[in-house]
Amino acid sequence: MKKKRNGARSYLGISWRKMLMFVKFLSILLFGMCMSLHAKVLSQEAKVTLDMKNVALTTVLEELGKQSKCDFFYNYALMQSKGMVNVKAENLELGKVLEELLPKLGLTFTFDQNVIVIREKVSDEKSKFVRVKGYVYDIHKQGMPGVTVKVAGLPIGTSTNSKGWFVLDLPLQKGSLEFSFIGFKKQLINFTEKTDTLQIVLEEDLMELEEVTVSTGYYKVDKRHLTSSVTTLKMDDIMQPGVGTLDQMLEGRIPGMIFMQNSGQVGAAPKIKIRGTTTLLGSTAPLWVLDGVILTDPVNVDPASINDLDFVNLLGNAISGLNPEDIEKLDVLKDASATAIYGPKASNGVIVITTKKGKVGAPTVSYSLSGTYRQRPRYTDRSVDVMNSQERIDFSKEVVRKKQLVPNLTSYVGYEAAYNDYVNGVISPDEFIRKVKYMETVNTDWLGLLMQDTYSHAHTLSVSGGSENVRYYTSLGYSTENGNLKGEENNRYSAMAKVDINYNKFILSFNLNGNVQKRQYTPQEVGLMSYALNTARSVGAYNEDGSLMFYQRDNNLDHMYSKPFSIINERKNTDDDVQTNAISASANVEYRLIPSLKVGMQFSYGVSNFEEKVYFGEKSWYAANLKREYAPGTANFGYIAANSGMPVGGELRLNNTKNENYSIRANLAFNKFLDKENCHQFQASVIGELSSTLYTGFAITKRGYIPERGMLFDDVNLSDSWGYVSYPDYDNWLKTNSAAKGILTHNLTRQVGLVGTLFYAYKDAYIFNANMRIDGSNKFGDASNEKLNPIWSVSGRWNIHENLLSNKWWINTLALKASFGYQGNMSAQDSPNLIVQRKGTHWAFNELYSSIKYYPNPHLKWEKTSTYNIELEYSLFNNKLVGNFSYYYRHTTDAFMSKTVSRINGVSSYTVNQGTLNNQGFEFDINYTPIENLGAGGEKRGFVWRINPNFGSVFNQLVDKVKGKDKVLQDEIRYGDYLDGRVQVSGRPVNTFYSYKFTGLDSKDGRPTFYGTDADEIVGKDKNGNDLTRQRAYELMTLGEVCMEVMEHSGCREPFLQGSISNYLGWRNWGLSFNLAYSVGSKIRLLQMYGSNNSAVLPPVTNMRGEFVNRWQRPGDEEYTNVPGLLDAKSYNRTKTPWWNDKPYEFAGTIWNMYDNSNLRVASGDYLKLTSLSLRYVVPERICHKMYMKSAYLNVSGTNLFTICSKELKGQDPSQSGSSELINISVRPTYSLSLNVTF
Repeated sequence: MKKKRNGARSYLGISWRKMLMFVKFLSILLFGMCMSLHAKVLSQEAKVTLDMKNVALTTVLEELGKQSKCDFFYNYALMQSKGMVNVKAENLELGKVLEELLPKLGLTFTFDQNVIVIREKVSDEKSKFVRVKGYVYDIHKQGMPGVTVKVAGLPIGTSTNSKGWFVLDLPLQKGSLEFSFIGFKKQLINFTEKTDTLQIVLEEDLMELEEVTVSTGYYKVDKRHLTSSVTTLKMDDIMQPGVGTLDQMLEGRIPGMIFMQNSGQVGAAPKIKIRGTTTLLGSTAPLWVLDGVILTDPVNVDPASINDLDFVNLLGNAISGLNPEDIEKLDVLKDASATAIYGPKASNGVIVITTKKGKVGAPTVSYSLSGTYRQRPRYTDRSVDVMNSQERIDFSKEVVRKKQLVPNLTSYVGYEAAYNDYVNGVISPDEFIRKVKYMETVNTDWLGLLMQDTYSHAHTLSVSGGSENVRYYTSLGYSTENGNLKGEENNRYSAMAKVDINYNKFILSFNLNGNVQKRQYTPQEVGLMSYALNTARSVGAYNEDGSLMFYQRDNNLDHMYSKPFSIINERKNTDDDVQTNAISASANVEYRLIPSLKVGMQFSYGVSNFEEKVYFGEKSWYAANLKREYAPGTANFGYIAANSGMPVGGELRLNNTKNENYSIRANLAFNKFLDKENCHQFQASVIGELSSTLYTGFAITKRGYIPERGMLFDDVNLSDSWGYVSYPDYDNWLKTNSAAKGILTHNLTRQVGLVGTLFYAYKDAYIFNANMRIDGSNKFGDASNEKLNPIWSVSGRWNIHENLLSNKWWINTLALKASFGYQGNMSAQDSPNLIVQRKGTHWAFNELYSSIKYYPNPHLKWEKTSTYNIELEYSLFNNKLVGNFSYYYRHTTDAFMSKTVSRINGVSSYTVNQGTLNNQGFEFDINYTPIENLGAGGEKRGFVWRINPNFGSVFNQLVDKVKGKDKVLQDEIRYGDYLDGRVQVSGRPVNTFYSYKFTGLDSKDGRPTFYGTDADEIVGKDKNGNDLTRQRAYELMTLGEVCMEVMEHSGCREPFLQGSISNYLGWRNWGLSFNLAYSVGSKIRLLQMYGSNNSAVLPPVTNMRGEFVNRWQRPGDEEYTNVPGLLDAKSYNRTKTPWWNDKPYEFAGTIWNMYDNSNLRVASGDYLKLTSLSLRYVVPERICHKMYMKSAYLNVSGTNLFTICSKELKGQDPSQSGSSELINISVRPTYSLSLNVTF
């Protein structure tokens, strides 16, 4: 009986334990069901419809995921092993579809909210799983959403919700979880089946914060708290092999940025404007900042040149020496909220460059190589529209037939020169015929003789690595760009070292940058490109024996002096060498005094040396033109004229500029949550800054230079014992010419600034920010009472996704931002005091004298620009659609303008605050990923397509409250100001230009006619009732009124809308990307047909546009062509002195000049350009490991491959303008092959 009772007790104990285990299991199951019931129900009841036959299981799962908005986790290889399946369902619940499909394939599935995990069916022992859950906090105990929680070694994971909570059901009894979030240190936590709710605290990794922040240069801002208008670009997304500098890669990439590249020469810097023009006399270029240090240009170029759309900057800018391979990203600051902290230097926007940093791990060595082929222009190109030899000789024959007077034979060559020699008996008829036949068929390839297809290459070697506390990055770079114009090249040597230390409460970083640039050009006076395009193909380059063919080129028509010219000889005997050396160092240290307070200091120092040598050799035409040696056949043949400007040797121009700058910055930053619930966050900082920039320069022109004799300057023009000099003109040049005596320059700018910032956030939903900076300038007098200029801004952000729309599954981010602020600008040359310039001995009074440099300007004030910005930022559908839309308005008052004053004051112009400008526009930027299927575990198995369209508009307008629209704001103008866009007109944008109104060709002789040029035309009645002729009417009008009468508004030389459409398509290890840039709204002049000759007949050496082939030749042709014909000599001579010549209201040159500047010769500058095309192959990891590499890729790319533009341009590239006689080489297409390997 005792045994039985014990047995019964044992049986009851076992039963009781089983019941307890069952109750525990049931409780856990019910609890889990309660926690996830809502999400599971929603996911399982999602309705789907599909009909798929003989497809892979992964394809079915992808379609189910799209329809149900659920994420599937599975083993890719396992799914592929199940073969092809057939599925048909119409409006069925997702759970039922899976229940019918998966079990028969030996698979099972589980729901976790909107995540479905598919596994292979296993035994009951293996099917046991562990639920791991917990919270992830930051150091302030605030829940962190979006943290990645991943099982170490397995493609299984999830992410935390808005409160930092996560749950994972794992088919493991133990393991490790990896917690990661960009900008925070990773943590690895072990778990077992007994692990309770985890409480994870992630620490900030301050050396990685730039991944989730925007850099303003002074400090970094969390993107979730950003209240300013900022565009961020990763360098990997815009990198273009074969393009040497960062600024040349920005075309169409930044909404609101106007990009204009007016030359394809190597080293030519593009013109960049951000959100329009806010100053008329100051520079419109943006401010460049590198790792928090403000950069300055190597040469202090006059703002008028920088703003001139025809100026080609070959001197380099602040970033020309920077290697693009060293850049990580750039942030473009556009509104007052972002730029106010920089003060007056940032009125045109700021571009902040962040360079690469080392990464934690063993040292990695990377090497990148690119080779680039650059194609030169050819006569077969659509953009080259000039006559061939036969067409040019036919035109010359018509000139002779009509007894036209050739304007000059300064270049004694061509058909006209041969005909002149024949008429004067210098050559025989047979010789004349032989020369003509040669000229008709020679078709000299000037483009091939003066230009070349080139190959360039670039190399970068970098080493990086480090630990959690110390990281380093170093690089060496070399690139050589060979230009299409022969003799042009651009070589750059760069080096960089960067160390970042993060230890306990200290953060220390040190940067060292250095570069050497060596550029070679042909002097601008030679005009290589203009000669190549403008020289008649009927003119030969070589004689029959192969020697260079020279011809006389002399303004003196009797050719008294020997001045032989050959463009090939000129190129070989002239040089323009530019070398720039720059080095900069910066150190930044931060120390956290207490958790909520840190102090920091930054010091930077930089020095650059610019040296330019322009040399014209003794054998060049330039030297011969100054030498004035008597020509063969003259009485003094072999002797040098007494009025020689350079009796011996060549000319050497030296221009040296040194730029030395430093800055010291100290800051104190406070950051704390004001309550226990971490709802109220407050930040404040104070920044003090001292900076100095000193430009010193020396320029001199020396003659008599003989480099082949030990680089010496020969002694010439020494006076004898009587004081007589052989070459008085040369002696006078030495004594009086400022360039010959040498010019020293000294420009020192010192600035002290104080910056204050305030930040407040409530539950990360409502953010308020305020910035203020005070700068002082001694440029403004006491009378203005504005020596100190406060620049300030206020801005706010509402993260709508944090409260109002927090439960919308398709909204990741939705924020509304707004800002307002003031920016200021100061004059670089004016002073409140009288500036007297001391000079040397006066030529007439023989004593020292002085002149007025700047007139006192005590009433001058700051230029002020108020800026409004409103922006909507969004990220939708699991970040598949990301972008922003913004509107801005900028209003500038007290803009500097130049006013004419009487010379009795000692100056002819005076700067006043009388300008007003408005700029406004819209911007949008969209990043859309229609397809992204990389496969399980992130393997490159699937297909990816990303598209990024953007645009930015800039509507600029000059405003005058007194004067009406189309009224000139300047005091004194010339008609040329209307033609080239220098005129300032109320109600019109800056760079607006006007054109003469073409009315057709004269039916009698084919001359061009224009509105308002008939002097005897009756235009009305005078006050006495008499007929009023046009000439008399003009006498009663101002020049501005006359110009508005004879001209019409043509448009603006700058576009008002630019943008791009970028695409990336990836499949497996292949990636194809391309960028289409577009520009809308600009107008440009066609290349000139007559030039400054103001003549219907061009010199014999000059080629003519192909349009001349279709010129007027007989009455009736005016019905079919607008190209003028040739006038007879008598009629032509009368056109050289029109009736308006030398009148106070002179509104034009000749009718030939008017034709070049007529509305007929204006075309749309709109274009669509394929700026870049790239195909990349990433070498698979398994192959890299076999070759002892970490990674490698091969890239084939091209830039500027084609341009679609107006047919009216007749092939002219939109980057070329007929507003200037100087023809620049267009931006050329390039083709590159690049390789990047990392060990």
